[in-house]
Amino acid sequence: MEACRKPMLITLHTVLPEPSPHLKEITQSIVRLARAIVVLTENSKKIIEDLYPDARGKVFAIPHGIHEVAESTQGEYKKKLKLENYTVLSTVGLLSRGKGIEYVLQALPKVIIEHPEILYLILGETHPVIRRQEGEKYRSELANMVIKLKLQDNVKFYDQYFSLPDLFEFLKATNIYIATSTDPNQAVSGTLSYALGTGRAVISTDFAQAKEIITLKNGRLIPIKNGAALTTALLDLLKNKKHLTAMQKNAYKSTRSMLWDTVARGYIDIFKKMTLPALNTDHLVEMTDNFGLFQFAKYSVPDKKFGYTLDDNARALILCSWLLQKTPSPEILLLLRIYFSFIQKCQLENGQFTNYISYKENVSTTQNTHEDIEDAHARAIWALGELISNKEIPHEIRKNASEMFLLYLNQNFPLAHMRAKAFMIKAIACALPFLEKEKKPLLKLLHKHAESLQKSLQKTSIKSWRWFEDELNYNNAILSESMIIAGHVLHEKKYISSGILSLDFLIKKTFSQDMYLPIGHESWYKNNEKRSSFDQQPEDPASMILALNTAYKLTGNEMYKQYIKVCFSWFLGNNSLHKPLYNYSTGGCYDGLHPDRVNQNQGAESLVSFLMARVITSRVTHEN
Repeated sequence: MEACRKPMLITLHTVLPEPSPHLKEITQSIVRLARAIVVLTENSKKIIEDLYPDARGKVFAIPHGIHEVAESTQGEYKKKLKLENYTVLSTVGLLSRGKGIEYVLQALPKVIIEHPEILYLILGETHPVIRRQEGEKYRSELANMVIKLKLQDNVKFYDQYFSLPDLFEFLKATNIYIATSTDPNQAVSGTLSYALGTGRAVISTDFAQAKEIITLKNGRLIPIKNGAALTTALLDLLKNKKHLTAMQKNAYKSTRSMLWDTVARGYIDIFKKMTLPALNTDHLVEMTDNFGLFQFAKYSVPDKKFGYTLDDNARALILCSWLLQKTPSPEILLLLRIYFSFIQKCQLENGQFTNYISYKENVSTTQNTHEDIEDAHARAIWALGELISNKEIPHEIRKNASEMFLLYLNQNFPLAHMRAKAFMIKAIACALPFLEKEKKPLLKLLHKHAESLQKSLQKTSIKSWRWFEDELNYNNAILSESMIIAGHVLHEKKYISSGILSLDFLIKKTFSQDMYLPIGHESWYKNNEKRSSFDQQPEDPASMILALNTAYKLTGNEMYKQYIKVCFSWFLGNNSLHKPLYNYSTGGCYDGLHPDRVNQNQGAESLVSFLMARVITSRVTHEN
């Protein structure tokens, strides 16, 4: 595993709640190196996450698979196996003392008094390791017990290894399957899964897997090593044939999710979540003309009548700047020139910007006069800051970007909104090393915005609510990220502490153990009120990934790195609806999650949010 450079998925069949120190150390290393871990029960998932905190967020429970077997009654198969005169009980598996067969034998005498037609089949050869250690001692002990309890007419041994077709014939002839494990920590039993999947009622000892899948509708759970409890359970199930038949139907129906093809789809879903899709800018090109990036799409086709926005083109400009840092590309440079030219056209003589631009006329629309566009202005300044800091970008673009950047800042426009202040902090942090003559006023402005956010955090924070506002709404993580950045640039520990404190609070509010759950845009989430789960939008996971990346780079805390992976998997289907938002065929991203569906439109904000998240995640995971 240490030598492998590809993402690895590990399946752990057995999970021990109290491993030896050596085994725990080995498992910890496996957990650290694996991109994803599959276990076969929810109980195993809980054990892994409790014992190995590094596993949280990358453990998935997929059940033991079963084969597709047609639903059937016992008659045909009893006749074939010459068992038609019996009520058949069976246990399948390689014999060893852990099987607990002796407790079944203890249970039978009282059952046979009422049901003399019972025949208990013990199907399986002795485990090869046991045979090497003690020969057939355990089987001989069981055979002697059969004689002692006078069960010769009611118990039959089949000392052989069963092929799957033969195994299923015996299970189909069975009325009640008995799972007898004496190990409470046994993670899973394949034969128990097969028996239920064949549509057979089951009586099982209460080991780990059995406690999850055995219910009163398909069988009975009994204590381990308790023959008397098994007697009671058998008499209960055998007293009502109609009820027993219903249990068999329920067993069959309840296990359809365990079919191998469903299990395979579960693995495929994890593979998609654990590997990054190839970087695909096809939809970005499709959404862009010679003037700029269109705002909306109808499905995957640009909806040109709504024109363009400064906000979306600024996002796209940042994305292209990042892409050029990694791999110089004429195609990406062309897109960057288009988006930069668009922002140039949006800047007014006084340094401010217009946000909404019409399609055909390419002029400012009336929408600019009745909407608050402060955030768009600040995002544009951040985009200019990214250009200024990127040495891979042609000199004339960086020079023009610097002039536009300073034209805006020199006007000292007041900012009312926290997110605009946060964008400005990021912008100044990018440009600062390259604008040496302006260093003092830029640092002063950065400090001003950081202090404003600090005061907001102090004003609204209580023990249960460590946030800058009295609600969580859109693009929340930018606030935490900007404080971490400000603290790093200004060497102010209090800003870093506030950023980490608020980010950890936001993580608690938006992550389950293995899923990112952004605040829904239907209504904002106020403290002590019910949160909105939908409409979830791609801007939020993108913002969270950027903030987590900043926290990870500063602190080195692997927890943030793991959260980035979980957060990105939101785009790939690890979300409330278990549906992907990334469109592999177009390279686009759907616009959001509604309570019952994915919004099929693939607009600019969603697209660029996904691509920005993809770029940052690849930096963290070192994937192309």
